[in-house]
Amino acid sequence: MATKRALTQSSQTSAGALLRLIREGVAVTRADLARETGLARSTVAQRVDALLEQGLLYEAGGGASTGGRPATVLAFNLEAGVVLVADLGATHARVAVSDLCGAPLAERASDLDIAAGPQAALGWVAERFDELLPEVGRSPDDVYGIGIGVPGPVEFDSGRPVNPPIMPGWDDFAIPEWFASRYRAPVLVDNDVNIMALGEHRTHHAETEHLLLIKVGTGIGCGIVADGHIHRGAQGAAGDIGHIRASDRTDVVCRCGNIGCLEAIAGGQALAERL
Repeated sequence: MATKRALTQSSQTSAGALLRLIREGVAVTRADLARETGLARSTVAQRVDALLEQGLLYEAGGGASTGGRPATVLAFNLEAGVVLVADLGATHARVAVSDLCGAPLAERASDLDIAAGPQAALGWVAERFDELLPEVGRSPDDVYGIGIGVPGPVEFDSGRPVNPPIMPGWDDFAIPEWFASRYRAPVLVDNDVNIMALGEHRTHHAETEHLLLIKVGTGIGCGIVADGHIHRGAQGAAGDIGHIRASDRTDVVCRCGNIGCLEAIAGGQALAERL
C-alpha cells in the first residue's frame, strides 16, 4: 500500500511506474500490475512491451497456475545497463560503475580538493569513468544514468550548486550539461548528505517516515527525510547545519568566510588543526 500511495495518478500510467512495481516485487505479472495500478490490461500490456523492447524487463517463466495457463512472471533486468556515480567530498572523491540495482561493479577513490574548481574535479571524474567502463566490459552507450554528490547546496531541478560555502568557482555551474557531450544519459546532482540519507532510508529504514542523517567529515551536514522524502528546502539549503553560527568567538573563522560556524568548531579539519 505504501508503494501505491507514493505513485501519483499521472505516474501510475507510465512505464517507469510499472517497472518500479516489478523491481520492488509488488507486482510481477501483467494481471498483478493491472490490479495494483487500476490500469486497463491493454494499457499494462503496452507499457510492459515497451520495457521488454528496451531490455529493462525479461520474462522469467510461468507463475503458479490458478486453473488456467500460468501467468508469465516479469523480472527486472539489472544487467540491461550501468549507472555511473561520483561522490565528491571536500578533500576526497570516489567514483564507481554500478549495475541497475546499485551494486558496485568497479570503483576508484583518491584525494581531490573540491576547491580546485569544477573543471579540474569533473575532469578527474570523467577520466575515471573512462577507465572503469572498459574494466567491466561496458561502453558509454550502456550508461543509463549518472549520479553526482557534491559537498554543498544544490538546486536539484537544474543540478547546479547554489553559493556552496567550501566550493569556490562552483556556484551555478551546470554540472549536468558538462556531462551531456560525453554521455546520452540523465545526470542527477544533489548534496552528498542528501544522497547518503536517501540511501540509508531506502536500504535500512524504509518504514521510517522521518529521518535525520548527520555527516561529520571535513565539514558537517545533515540529510533530512520528511514523510519518506528528501527535504531540500529553498535552493537546497536545508540541512546545511555546518554553517550555523555556534560560537561568538571572533577568532573562530570558517572556510566560508563567516565567524563561529559549527564546522569551524567541530568539523574534521578544525579538529585536526587544533590537535
